[in-house]
Amino acid sequence: MIRQLPSLHGFTQLVKINKGYSPDSKYVVTVGETRYLVRLSDLAHHDKRAVEFSLLQELAKQGVRTHKAVDYNLFQEANVSAMVVSFLEGSPADEIIQEHSDSEQYHLGLAAGKELRKIHQVSPPQKIHWETTQLKKFSTYLKAYQQDAYQLPQEAKLLRFIHANLPLLKQRPITLLHDDFHLGHIICKGHTYNGVIDFNGYDVGDPYHDFYNLALFSRRQSIPFCIGQIDGYFSSAPDDLFWRLYALYAAMTVFSTIVWTRHYDPRSFDDALERIHMILLDHDDFSSIKPSWYAKNLFTP
Repeated sequence: MIRQLPSLHGFTQLVKINKGYSPDSKYVVTVGETRYLVRLSDLAHHDKRAVEFSLLQELAKQGVRTHKAVDYNLFQEANVSAMVVSFLEGSPADEIIQEHSDSEQYHLGLAAGKELRKIHQVSPPQKIHWETTQLKKFSTYLKAYQQDAYQLPQEAKLLRFIHANLPLLKQRPITLLHDDFHLGHIICKGHTYNGVIDFNGYDVGDPYHDFYNLALFSRRQSIPFCIGQIDGYFSSAPDDLFWRLYALYAAMTVFSTIVWTRHYDPRSFDDALERIHMILLDHDDFSSIKPSWYAKNLFTP
């Protein structure tokens, strides 16, 4: 199939990527001096992949540094779609962030926050009722959690906080979401930001929802990056509404993380619990909406 793709004619190297949870097959293909990323997907995902390809084109118009859309083809007999995009050179930030100084980590976060703001300027491919969608999703995860053998000691306090703040979900703006925006998907070239990858899990919804991975992942790896992402996104200090929604989404993700990890990746459950306890500590079991690690202007000259 790859030989039949016009954009990859005469390729000299093909390397399979065995990283991530996606069911797609991914390859890095070299043509001359240029590398491309190829994603082969089951045709059952064709609609979503076709929208993703068009979104990459829109993101390019917005100036977002990510994969450039090159080619999209269907192979009906093989029941496969093939998406060809440019390969983003560099290393995932989570693998090299500790090699950076605090100031470099902060400025990497600043660049990421500014990019996230651009992503949220792209028109969403569809409209949804955010409150209804989130309540249904949370209810499903909570039910699954309550049927599980593991129960969080802080469960009652956490649920009180969530239910008290659920009215904030009403009438939120709806934008395109990356929906998995964290250090593992930020690409660095040298010590500088070179782009963001993996839009295949894109979603639509409240733009503030794209910050929940700060609490779940990035905060453990780099507090300066997290502060930078927030400072880069906002032109002035975030208001109380942002922090309330940030805390709400962080609290809700505690239950979904427990359920998802127990079901799909039980071997990493201890690691998930470590990240969850860090969230609880950062928010003093959600008696505080602003995480203890955030400080405005901490890393600026």
